[in-house]
Amino acid sequence: MKRKPKVSIIVPVYNAEKYLEQCVNSIFKQTYTNLDIVLVDDGSKDKSLKMCNDYAREDSRVQVIHKENGGLMSAWMTGVENTKGDYLVFLDSDDWIEPVMISDLVEHLCGNVKEIICSNYFIEKKEQSIPVKQSMKPGTYDRQALEKELFPEILGNEVRRIHCSRCMKLISKELITDNMKYGNPKITMGEDLNIMLPAMLDAERMVILEEGYYYHYRFVDASMVHKYNSVLAEKTKELYHTLKSIIEIKARNVEERTMYLEGLKKEYIVLLFFVLKNELRGPKENQANRIRQIFFNARKEAELDRVTLEVNGKANQLLYAIWKKPNAFRIWIGRMAIGIFDRM
Repeated sequence: MKRKPKVSIIVPVYNAEKYLEQCVNSIFKQTYTNLDIVLVDDGSKDKSLKMCNDYAREDSRVQVIHKENGGLMSAWMTGVENTKGDYLVFLDSDDWIEPVMISDLVEHLCGNVKEIICSNYFIEKKEQSIPVKQSMKPGTYDRQALEKELFPEILGNEVRRIHCSRCMKLISKELITDNMKYGNPKITMGEDLNIMLPAMLDAERMVILEEGYYYHYRFVDASMVHKYNSVLAEKTKELYHTLKSIIEIKARNVEERTMYLEGLKKEYIVLLFFVLKNELRGPKENQANRIRQIFFNARKEAELDRVTLEVNGKANQLLYAIWKKPNAFRIWIGRMAIGIFDRM
């Protein structure tokens, strides 16, 4: 692509003073300069807003938006509404990017208003930096290739063909703005899938990079990740029904609708693994009955009893065994193994 399009980088910020400097500095160090930098302070109670305002005084490309706390989805959606670029990059405030990320991704654009460039990334965990590749074969996919090779398996795999994070990608703005109407602010589990599923189903061109590792995803403190969430099952159900409504609209015919819904049912089972791990960490009182009721309700509402999921990971195999038959003994085994899960 000969011209240099303006790229908007959107950073939702909430109580991020510990990591925000590294995040924003990684943007300032980009070799690609035609940037629009949008920092969305989501009602922070620490020094984050002051830091954002300081960055705006330092660099004229920065605009700061301050809003009442509304959650991650509300923050990045507000950011999108205030962007000036033709393409979007999302960056979480505790992560950072390599200096050549934007320039390298822009090189793969062709100007299609519905294209996505997908890079690989690092998981930053304590002193360990773990490179992670996209599962889908590197290359350039047009609409026909996407319909053949990605869409039939876009949902329902233990390991997704393409990571459904809104981050790690360069995305045509139109793909996001056209699909923001599907955003459900009630969702706090799988927020990115809520926007990336309709965006990817609308994509006409997608590039999967082979060697580009640009995004550093910071693995947050384990005590936060593994804190018991009493409403996680309900939030997961909310996500399932939201994705189902998106499929009902996006599917072009009965065959596509059936294919996507079968994938969604498998996806729901995978998401319920997270719910199960959460419940195994929860109160022991009435735990077995609580887990059985969650799974009974999920099976009934999504007709999951006839769905078979291929599971290869050892931890997920144990979770799947509990899912299929959540008796007291299997739940006890799962509770004993929770220490192993918490180190994953």
